[in-house]
Amino acid sequence: MKKLTAHENLTLWQQFKSGDAHAFQLVYLKYYKVLIRYGNKISMDAEQVMDAVHDLFLNLWNRRTFLSDTDNIEPYLKTSLRHELVRRVAESRNSFSFDDSPELTYEFEKDAFYYQHDSDEREATFQRLEKAVQDLSPRVWETLKMRYFDKMGNQEIAEKMGINYQSVNNNIHRGVETLRLKLDQVA
Repeated sequence: MKKLTAHENLTLWQQFKSGDAHAFQLVYLKYYKVLIRYGNKISMDAEQVMDAVHDLFLNLWNRRTFLSDTDNIEPYLKTSLRHELVRRVAESRNSFSFDDSPELTYEFEKDAFYYQHDSDEREATFQRLEKAVQDLSPRVWETLKMRYFDKMGNQEIAEKMGINYQSVNNNIHRGVETLRLKLDQVA
């Protein structure tokens, strides 16, 4: 398939977003193999990569009306795939349950963590993670929860929380960076 110009990419993406199945098929055919190769660089589990790519395209189709416009489809898809693979790893390692209280209480299933260290180290790591999450502001935590556990797109989060798209991006970046720094400090 020939390389598309930025304008052609934008037009194709907009057609896909408007529900054009042929445009979706073109995006799928053009980027499927690219995404498989990219995913295999990130994950050693080829089956998980294939599942993630299929789920990515399924989610794109189901959430197409919430997607932002792009004239650079490949990096957009690669970033989405990377997030999907990270989400799958996180999901396989831990499980969260939430209630709707303003305190955003949660419970980690400790057994879901897999470490090759002794149980004291597992418990210490669990406590560090729990403390780091508790230190997040409720707004940032709510944004992270919607993005990574409820699998909502940034535009959908913005609409649900009544904030603008950039604020969602800022909250996600701030939350991930805060967790990373806090976990690195004590490690």
